Amino acid sequence: LYLGGFQYWLQVNMFRRWFAGMDRFTQLSFREKLMDRAGLATAAKQIFFDCFIHLPFMYYPTFYVVKQCVQGESASPDTVVAQGLTKYVNNFVPDQTAMLSVWFPADFVIFSVPLWLRLPTRHVVSFGWTAYLSFLRGQD
Repeated sequence: LYLGGFQYWLQVNMFRRWFAGMDRFTQLSFREKLMDRAGLATAAKQIFFDCFIHLPFMYYPTFYVVKQCVQGESASPDTVVAQGLTKYVNNFVPDQTAMLSVWFPADFVIFSVPLWLRLPTRHVVSFGWTAYLSFLRGQD
């Protein structure tokens, strides 16, 4: 639901509203992209939004709450959310450091490929990223 539904809504539908010229930039050749200052600025804004707003404040809280829902001992939604968000806050700095080391460079590719390839490219990176994060945070 998060990758297929929410991210499509966010990174295609909403980004089209917020980042004018996104579609045009993704259709250019690599050489044309390097010479398109406005397109590069739009891509940089998308990378900034992804790395400094979306991932830290939307993705990670969702990850920890879902993880707590699956692995936690309580079925109470209040407890699951509270415990999940506590883990999110406690792991914030190391999680953001790891996230930036992967997603910052990956976003350069993701936000410059043709739009029809954006989410499949993101899903490939997400598969490895989620496996890595689950390995790091799978144990209590």
